[in-house]
Amino acid sequence: MNLYSRSRFASIVVVLYGLLVSSQAVAGEAPPSATEILRQVQATYDAMRSYSGAGEVTSAFSPSGLAPQEMTHAFTIRLGRPELYRIEWEQRLPNFVMKGAVWSAGEGHFVVVPGQVNREQAKDVSTALAMATGISGGAASTIPGAFFALGHGPFKTLTDATLVRDEAIEGDQCYVISGRVAKQLGTTLWISKKSKLLRQMRHDYHGPMEMPEITDEDVKKSLESMNREPTDEAVAAMKGQLESAQKMMSRGMTGFSIELHRDIKVNPPLSKTDFAPTIAIEGQ
Repeated sequence: MNLYSRSRFASIVVVLYGLLVSSQAVAGEAPPSATEILRQVQATYDAMRSYSGAGEVTSAFSPSGLAPQEMTHAFTIRLGRPELYRIEWEQRLPNFVMKGAVWSAGEGHFVVVPGQVNREQAKDVSTALAMATGISGGAASTIPGAFFALGHGPFKTLTDATLVRDEAIEGDQCYVISGRVAKQLGTTLWISKKSKLLRQMRHDYHGPMEMPEITDEDVKKSLESMNREPTDEAVAAMKGQLESAQKMMSRGMTGFSIELHRDIKVNPPLSKTDFAPTIAIEGQ
């Protein structure tokens, strides 16, 4: 499996799966529950007018029978109301760097896939971010999903949430909450005590992964949401790719993904020009 194929496979893993904790009591006061902390976090993102930040995603996956695949994505995020956003990333490989972006400056929703110069247009913010989730290492999903209240973020979907300890991330004291997403995916969140914002998230993959059945109708809807004609050939091609990835993942998967956020600014003054992509795009 060459470097590009390894990167593509690991991206598919994130796409299909494309997703603090005891605090010290003060004067006898009980720490908040994990559920209450997660509620406060989502409420904090809901109240924002804008957001900017940067960070890295470090991942390592070991499919059954294959050597571990490691990668790093560096990303920047800018978000604004009602549907303004720009997430850009670089995937660093041993001999080259692949860049990508997903954005809306108010005139449509667009994605540039690493290795391509043509932009693709999506029908809405949810579809655009979903298209970019795997290829961005997950960065296009976590914070943008919470900011735009798309419903799939870890603050709403984490089950069996437990407050396990306190821990600092780059000097910022955090609640550490552990739980699960999609049953098989162990997830840990580091939530800043001061800002009630996510500073770090870790997913742990163990063993076979149960995948939902993929129908032709599901694939047609996905193609249409990406403004692609759902021809029989296009449906067969996409379904084949997804089924191939599912088959490999069902044999077993171990690994982890760590998403770190820094340089966070809440309600920075942003204009529409701040959401235009900075990477080279054909015809732009």
